[in-house]
Amino acid sequence: MNQVSTRNTRSDRKEASRRRILAAAMQLVEEGRSPDALGLREVARMAGMAAPSLYNHFADMDELGLALVDDCLIRLRAVARGARKEIINNDTAVALKSLLLQFSGAVAHFEPQLRLLIMQWFNVNPEYRRIIRRELSIMRREMAVDMRDAAAGRGLANHEYELESDTIFSLLITFVLNALDLSKEKREQRLLILERQILMVVMGSRALNV
Repeated sequence: MNQVSTRNTRSDRKEASRRRILAAAMQLVEEGRSPDALGLREVARMAGMAAPSLYNHFADMDELGLALVDDCLIRLRAVARGARKEIINNDTAVALKSLLLQFSGAVAHFEPQLRLLIMQWFNVNPEYRRIIRRELSIMRREMAVDMRDAAAGRGLANHEYELESDTIFSLLITFVLNALDLSKEKREQRLLILERQILMVVMGSRALNV
């Protein structure tokens, strides 16, 4: 095996170990443990690793916590990027309905991750909020770009897509904050309200820019 292959294999093993650690920490959170109450030894046991091995990847629990939040946000951004393809392929009403169905499914699937992000927003370490703001800002910009591209593909006039995207994200965040503690039936009712709210934003923006 040549030197490059050896280096790649070592890097792959290190990344696999890092993923195991993050998965173990997330599993503990899903089981109801507060992320701030976790210890590296506890996470090491869940990952099936010796505690000292964790220090090869994370200096302390705070660094692990920040990596966990970053990992959750990257996963959510990937889901959002895939879902937004509906904007380009369908008209507004059809695209919105499809997007919100996918959004509702993502909220249910990623509920532990969303709860983690909400908890860590209030962490005394401001770095958590910085990471969350950064990823939300990226998602807002990406949505604005997709909305503009979709409109251009249909020969529509230019609108304030950044403002629309920012308003829609505010509505989505409000929905998540409320929906996590609602029953399935009430969550579906709130989703219908959210659909009307977003339509109001989009149609109102179009009217203002006529």
